[in-house]
Amino acid sequence: MKRPTLSDIAAAAAVSRSAAARVLLGTGGEHVRVSAVTRQRIEAAARRLRYAPNRQAQQLRGVSSKTIGVILDSLNLPVMSQRLFALEGVASRGGYRLVVGRTHGQAETLQEYVADFTGRAVEAVLCLFDLAPGRDERAKACFGKFRKVVFHGRPAWPGGYAVRVNTEAAINDCVDHLIARGKKTLALALGNFASDEFMQLRRSAFIKRLAKHGRKGLVWDAASADCNPSPDILDRGITSMVRECRADAILASNDIWATRFMLQMQKDGLRVPEDVAVIGYDNLDIASVVSPALTTIDQCHDEYATTVLDLLLDVAAGRRIAADRRIRTIQPRLIIREST
Repeated sequence: MKRPTLSDIAAAAAVSRSAAARVLLGTGGEHVRVSAVTRQRIEAAARRLRYAPNRQAQQLRGVSSKTIGVILDSLNLPVMSQRLFALEGVASRGGYRLVVGRTHGQAETLQEYVADFTGRAVEAVLCLFDLAPGRDERAKACFGKFRKVVFHGRPAWPGGYAVRVNTEAAINDCVDHLIARGKKTLALALGNFASDEFMQLRRSAFIKRLAKHGRKGLVWDAASADCNPSPDILDRGITSMVRECRADAILASNDIWATRFMLQMQKDGLRVPEDVAVIGYDNLDIASVVSPALTTIDQCHDEYATTVLDLLLDVAAGRRIAADRRIRTIQPRLIIREST
Protein backbone atom coordinates (compact mmCIF):
# COMPACT_ATOMS: atom_id res chain seq x y z
CA MET A 1 0.00 0.00 0.00
CA LYS A 2 1.13 3.54 -0.74
CA ARG A 3 2.39 5.25 2.37
CA PRO A 4 0.16 8.25 3.21
CA THR A 5 1.94 11.59 2.99
CA LEU A 6 1.45 14.82 4.87
CA SER A 7 -0.35 16.18 1.83
CA ASP A 8 -2.80 13.26 1.95
CA ILE A 9 -3.61 14.09 5.58
CA ALA A 10 -4.05 17.77 4.76
CA ALA A 11 -6.45 16.92 1.92
CA ALA A 12 -8.45 14.49 4.08
CA ALA A 13 -8.78 17.06 6.86
CA ALA A 14 -9.44 19.95 4.42
CA VAL A 15 -6.56 22.05 5.76
CA SER A 16 -3.30 23.40 4.42
CA ARG A 17 -0.18 21.25 4.41
CA SER A 18 1.49 23.68 6.82
CA ALA A 19 -1.38 23.26 9.29
CA ALA A 20 -1.05 19.46 9.13
CA ALA A 21 2.72 19.75 9.62
CA ARG A 22 2.21 22.01 12.64
CA VAL A 23 0.00 19.41 14.35
CA LEU A 24 1.78 16.21 13.34
CA LEU A 25 5.41 17.33 13.12
CA GLY A 26 5.50 20.40 15.33
CA THR A 27 7.00 22.56 12.56
CA GLY A 28 6.15 26.13 11.58
CA GLY A 29 6.77 27.69 14.98
CA GLU A 30 4.35 30.44 15.94
CA HIS A 31 3.79 31.38 12.29
CA VAL A 32 1.21 28.61 11.90
CA ARG A 33 -1.78 28.69 14.23
CA VAL A 34 -4.28 25.82 14.45
CA SER A 35 -7.50 25.84 16.46
CA ALA A 36 -8.40 22.99 18.81
CA VAL A 37 -11.20 21.84 16.49
CA THR A 38 -8.90 21.83 13.45
CA ARG A 39 -6.24 19.97 15.42
CA GLN A 40 -8.73 17.23 16.31
CA ARG A 41 -9.75 16.95 12.64
CA ILE A 42 -6.13 16.60 11.52
CA GLU A 43 -5.34 13.99 14.19
CA ALA A 44 -8.47 12.01 13.27
CA ALA A 45 -7.47 12.02 9.58
CA ALA A 46 -3.94 10.85 10.51
CA ARG A 47 -5.34 7.96 12.55
CA ARG A 48 -7.80 7.01 9.83
CA LEU A 49 -5.11 6.93 7.12
CA ARG A 50 -2.52 5.41 9.49
CA TYR A 51 -0.04 8.19 8.91
CA ALA A 52 3.47 7.92 10.37
CA PRO A 53 6.22 10.54 9.84
CA ASN A 54 9.12 9.56 7.59
CA ARG A 55 11.91 9.72 10.16
CA GLN A 56 14.72 9.34 7.61
CA ALA A 57 13.46 12.26 5.55
CA GLN A 58 13.10 14.34 8.70
CA GLN A 59 16.67 13.60 9.76
CA LEU A 60 17.96 14.75 6.36
CA ARG A 61 16.24 18.06 7.02
CA GLY A 62 17.84 18.27 10.47
CA VAL A 63 14.68 17.31 12.39
CA SER A 64 14.93 15.25 15.60
CA SER A 65 15.05 11.48 15.04
CA LYS A 66 12.81 10.92 18.10
CA THR A 67 14.88 7.78 18.77
CA ILE A 68 16.65 6.64 21.94
CA GLY A 69 19.29 3.91 22.02
CA VAL A 70 19.17 1.38 24.87
CA ILE A 71 21.89 -1.15 25.73
CA LEU A 72 20.77 -3.93 28.07
CA ASP A 73 22.83 -6.35 30.10
CA SER A 74 22.66 -9.90 28.72
CA LEU A 75 22.41 -11.22 32.31
CA ASN A 76 19.44 -10.84 34.66
CA LEU A 77 17.05 -10.58 31.72
CA PRO A 78 13.83 -10.59 33.80
CA VAL A 79 14.82 -7.27 35.40
CA MET A 80 16.22 -5.87 32.15
CA SER A 81 12.93 -6.72 30.41
CA GLN A 82 10.83 -5.02 33.08
CA ARG A 83 12.89 -1.84 32.87
CA LEU A 84 12.79 -1.90 29.08
CA PHE A 85 9.01 -2.42 28.89
CA ALA A 86 8.44 0.41 31.36
CA LEU A 87 10.73 2.71 29.37
CA GLU A 88 9.10 1.80 26.06
CA GLY A 89 5.69 2.67 27.46
CA VAL A 90 6.82 6.09 28.69
CA ALA A 91 8.81 6.81 25.52
CA SER A 92 5.99 5.89 23.14
CA ARG A 93 3.60 8.23 24.92
CA GLY A 94 6.05 11.02 24.16
CA GLY A 95 6.38 10.00 20.51
CA TYR A 96 9.81 8.39 20.93
CA ARG A 97 11.03 4.99 19.73
CA LEU A 98 13.74 2.75 21.15
CA VAL A 99 16.60 1.00 19.36
CA VAL A 100 17.81 -1.83 21.58
CA GLY A 101 21.07 -3.76 21.90
CA ARG A 102 22.36 -6.26 24.45
CA THR A 103 25.80 -7.01 25.87
CA HIS A 104 27.51 -8.05 29.08
CA GLY A 105 30.11 -5.31 28.87
CA GLN A 106 32.12 -6.82 25.98
CA ALA A 107 34.03 -3.91 24.44
CA GLU A 108 33.69 -5.10 20.85
CA THR A 109 29.92 -5.57 21.07
CA LEU A 110 29.46 -2.28 22.87
CA GLN A 111 31.49 -0.47 20.22
CA GLU A 112 29.35 -1.98 17.46
CA TYR A 113 26.16 -0.76 19.13
CA VAL A 114 27.57 2.73 19.64
CA ALA A 115 28.50 2.92 15.94
CA ASP A 116 25.08 1.62 14.92
CA PHE A 117 23.19 4.00 17.22
CA THR A 118 25.13 7.11 16.16
CA GLY A 119 24.63 6.05 12.53
CA ARG A 120 20.90 6.06 13.18
CA ALA A 121 21.16 9.56 14.66
CA VAL A 122 19.77 8.51 18.04
CA GLU A 123 19.32 11.50 20.30
CA ALA A 124 20.81 9.86 23.40
CA VAL A 125 21.78 6.42 24.73
CA LEU A 126 20.75 4.64 27.94
CA CYS A 127 23.20 2.03 29.26
CA LEU A 128 21.34 -0.43 31.46
CA PHE A 129 24.13 -2.97 31.84
CA ASP A 130 25.23 -3.60 35.41
CA LEU A 131 28.41 -2.19 36.87
CA ALA A 132 31.46 -4.41 36.64
CA PRO A 133 35.21 -3.90 37.12
CA GLY A 134 36.76 -2.17 34.11
CA ARG A 135 33.44 -0.95 32.72
CA ASP A 136 34.35 2.73 33.01
CA GLU A 137 37.39 2.57 30.77
CA ARG A 138 35.63 0.38 28.20
CA ALA A 139 32.68 2.76 28.06
CA LYS A 140 34.92 5.80 27.63
CA ALA A 141 36.77 4.14 24.78
CA CYS A 142 33.62 2.93 23.02
CA PHE A 143 31.60 6.14 23.25
CA GLY A 144 34.53 8.39 22.40
CA LYS A 145 33.31 11.96 21.89
CA PHE A 146 29.63 10.94 21.97
CA ARG A 147 28.67 11.87 25.53
CA LYS A 148 24.86 12.06 25.35
CA VAL A 149 24.70 8.95 27.52
CA VAL A 150 22.80 8.12 30.71
CA PHE A 151 24.12 5.20 32.75
CA HIS A 152 22.46 2.94 35.30
CA GLY A 153 23.96 3.27 38.77
CA ARG A 154 26.67 5.84 38.19
CA PRO A 155 28.24 7.62 35.22
CA ALA A 156 31.28 6.15 33.54
CA TRP A 157 33.07 9.50 33.45
CA PRO A 158 33.21 12.62 35.65
CA GLY A 159 30.33 15.01 35.05
CA GLY A 160 28.26 12.30 33.38
CA TYR A 161 24.63 11.32 33.92
CA ALA A 162 23.00 8.39 35.70
CA VAL A 163 19.83 7.11 37.30
CA ARG A 164 20.27 4.82 40.28
CA VAL A 165 18.09 2.79 42.60
CA ASN A 166 18.96 3.45 46.24
CA THR A 167 20.59 0.12 47.12
CA GLU A 168 21.49 1.20 50.64
CA ALA A 169 17.88 2.17 51.42
CA ALA A 170 16.68 -1.21 50.13
CA ILE A 171 19.10 -3.15 52.34
CA ASN A 172 18.31 -0.94 55.33
CA ASP A 173 14.60 -1.69 54.96
CA CYS A 174 15.28 -5.43 54.73
CA VAL A 175 17.50 -5.50 57.81
CA ASP A 176 15.12 -3.35 59.88
CA HIS A 177 12.16 -5.51 58.88
CA LEU A 178 13.84 -8.81 59.79
CA ILE A 179 15.04 -7.52 63.17
CA ALA A 180 11.53 -6.22 63.90
CA ARG A 181 10.30 -9.76 63.15
CA GLY A 182 12.59 -11.09 65.87
CA LYS A 183 15.26 -12.64 63.64
CA LYS A 184 18.63 -12.94 65.36
CA THR A 185 21.20 -14.00 62.78
CA LEU A 186 20.90 -12.43 59.33
CA ALA A 187 22.74 -13.68 56.26
CA LEU A 188 23.33 -11.85 52.96
CA ALA A 189 23.62 -14.27 50.05
CA LEU A 190 25.47 -12.79 47.06
CA GLY A 191 25.61 -14.24 43.58
CA ASN A 192 29.04 -13.05 42.50
CA PHE A 193 30.68 -10.46 44.72
CA ALA A 194 33.95 -10.06 42.81
CA SER A 195 32.48 -9.08 39.43
CA ASP A 196 29.38 -7.10 40.42
CA GLU A 197 29.64 -3.67 41.98
CA PHE A 198 25.97 -3.73 43.03
CA MET A 199 26.69 -6.82 45.14
CA GLN A 200 29.55 -4.92 46.74
CA LEU A 201 27.21 -2.03 47.51
CA ARG A 202 24.75 -4.43 49.14
CA ARG A 203 27.45 -6.00 51.30
CA SER A 204 28.65 -2.61 52.52
CA ALA A 205 25.10 -1.45 53.33
CA PHE A 206 24.28 -4.76 55.08
CA ILE A 207 27.29 -4.61 57.40
CA LYS A 208 26.75 -0.92 58.14
CA ARG A 209 23.05 -1.33 58.98
CA LEU A 210 23.61 -4.31 61.24
CA ALA A 211 26.29 -2.36 63.10
CA LYS A 212 23.69 0.33 63.86
CA HIS A 213 21.63 -2.40 65.52
CA GLY A 214 24.70 -3.59 67.42
CA ARG A 215 24.90 -6.84 65.46
CA LYS A 216 27.12 -8.72 63.07
CA GLY A 217 25.77 -10.69 60.14
CA LEU A 218 26.94 -13.35 57.71
CA VAL A 219 27.94 -12.68 54.10
CA TRP A 220 27.99 -15.69 51.78
CA ASP A 221 29.24 -15.42 48.20
CA ALA A 222 28.25 -18.10 45.70
CA ALA A 223 30.90 -16.85 43.23
CA SER A 224 28.53 -17.83 40.42
CA ALA A 225 27.76 -15.91 37.22
CA ASP A 226 24.61 -18.00 36.72
CA CYS A 227 21.31 -16.24 37.50
CA ASN A 228 19.74 -19.68 37.95
CA PRO A 229 21.68 -21.42 40.75
CA SER A 230 22.23 -25.17 40.65
CA PRO A 231 21.11 -27.46 43.51
CA ASP A 232 24.76 -27.94 44.49
CA ILE A 233 25.26 -24.20 44.94
CA LEU A 234 22.03 -23.92 46.91
CA ASP A 235 23.03 -26.82 49.18
CA ARG A 236 26.39 -25.22 49.76
CA GLY A 237 24.75 -21.92 50.71
CA ILE A 238 22.18 -23.48 53.02
CA THR A 239 24.84 -25.59 54.72
CA SER A 240 27.11 -22.60 55.25
CA MET A 241 24.49 -20.05 56.31
CA VAL A 242 21.81 -22.09 58.07
CA ARG A 243 23.26 -25.38 59.30
CA GLU A 244 26.74 -24.20 60.27
CA CYS A 245 26.19 -20.52 61.19
CA ARG A 246 22.56 -20.82 62.36
CA ALA A 247 21.19 -18.00 60.22
CA ASP A 248 17.44 -17.54 60.69
CA ALA A 249 17.03 -15.05 57.83
CA ILE A 250 18.48 -14.83 54.30
CA LEU A 251 18.60 -11.78 52.04
CA ALA A 252 19.03 -13.31 48.57
CA SER A 253 20.57 -11.69 45.46
CA ASN A 254 17.27 -11.72 43.59
CA ASP A 255 13.85 -13.35 43.52
CA ILE A 256 15.06 -16.37 41.53
CA TRP A 257 17.75 -17.17 44.09
CA ALA A 258 15.34 -16.51 46.96
CA THR A 259 12.71 -18.84 45.51
CA ARG A 260 15.28 -21.57 44.93
CA PHE A 261 16.55 -21.22 48.48
CA MET A 262 13.00 -21.57 49.84
CA LEU A 263 12.22 -24.65 47.77
CA GLN A 264 15.49 -26.33 48.70
CA MET A 265 15.05 -25.61 52.41
CA GLN A 266 11.50 -26.93 52.35
CA LYS A 267 12.81 -30.15 50.82
CA ASP A 268 15.28 -30.33 53.70
CA GLY A 269 12.49 -29.99 56.26
CA LEU A 270 13.11 -26.34 57.12
CA ARG A 271 10.09 -24.05 57.50
CA VAL A 272 9.84 -20.62 55.88
CA PRO A 273 9.56 -18.22 57.66
CA GLU A 274 9.41 -20.00 61.06
CA ASP A 275 12.91 -21.49 60.83
CA VAL A 276 14.41 -19.22 58.18
CA ALA A 277 12.87 -16.03 56.76
CA VAL A 278 13.74 -15.17 53.15
CA ILE A 279 13.78 -11.87 51.27
CA GLY A 280 14.26 -11.55 47.52
CA TYR A 281 15.07 -8.61 45.27
CA ASP A 282 13.28 -7.27 42.11
CA ASN A 283 9.60 -8.13 42.80
CA LEU A 284 9.26 -10.43 39.79
CA ASP A 285 5.91 -12.14 39.10
CA ILE A 286 7.20 -15.34 40.68
CA ALA A 287 7.45 -13.57 44.06
CA SER A 288 3.66 -13.33 44.40
CA VAL A 289 2.80 -16.87 43.23
CA VAL A 290 5.41 -18.99 45.03
CA SER A 291 4.38 -20.49 48.38
CA PRO A 292 4.94 -18.87 50.78
CA ALA A 293 4.69 -15.59 48.86
CA LEU A 294 8.05 -13.86 48.80
CA THR A 295 8.93 -10.64 50.59
CA THR A 296 11.05 -8.64 48.17
CA ILE A 297 12.35 -5.26 46.99
CA ASP A 298 10.42 -3.47 44.27
CA GLN A 299 12.77 -1.27 42.20
CA CYS A 300 9.84 0.87 40.95
CA HIS A 301 10.42 0.46 37.21
CA ASP A 302 7.68 2.89 36.15
CA GLU A 303 9.16 5.71 38.20
CA TYR A 304 12.62 4.71 36.97
CA ALA A 305 11.47 4.88 33.34
CA THR A 306 9.90 8.32 33.72
CA THR A 307 12.99 9.68 35.47
CA VAL A 308 15.35 8.17 32.89
CA LEU A 309 13.42 9.54 29.92
CA ASP A 310 13.26 13.04 31.42
CA LEU A 311 17.03 13.00 31.91
CA LEU A 312 17.68 11.50 28.46
CA LEU A 313 15.67 14.23 26.74
CA ASP A 314 17.46 16.95 28.71
CA VAL A 315 20.80 15.42 27.72
CA ALA A 316 19.73 14.98 24.09
CA ALA A 317 18.63 18.62 23.85
CA GLY A 318 21.91 19.83 25.31
CA ARG A 319 20.14 21.59 28.18
CA ARG A 320 22.19 22.85 31.08
CA ILE A 321 21.79 20.39 33.97
CA ALA A 322 22.88 21.37 37.45
CA ALA A 323 25.59 19.20 38.98
CA ASP A 324 23.24 17.93 41.72
CA ARG A 325 20.68 16.82 39.08
CA ARG A 326 23.01 14.79 36.89
CA ILE A 327 22.56 11.68 39.04
CA ARG A 328 18.96 10.95 40.01
CA THR A 329 17.88 8.43 42.61
CA ILE A 330 14.83 6.16 42.77
CA GLN A 331 13.68 5.02 46.20
CA PRO A 332 12.80 1.29 46.20
CA ARG A 333 9.94 -0.26 48.22
CA LEU A 334 9.95 -3.28 50.52
CA ILE A 335 6.99 -5.50 49.58
CA ILE A 336 6.17 -7.57 52.66
CA ARG A 337 4.68 -11.03 52.09
CA GLU A 338 4.51 -14.40 53.84
CA SER A 339 8.17 -15.44 53.58
CA THR A 340 9.10 -13.11 56.44
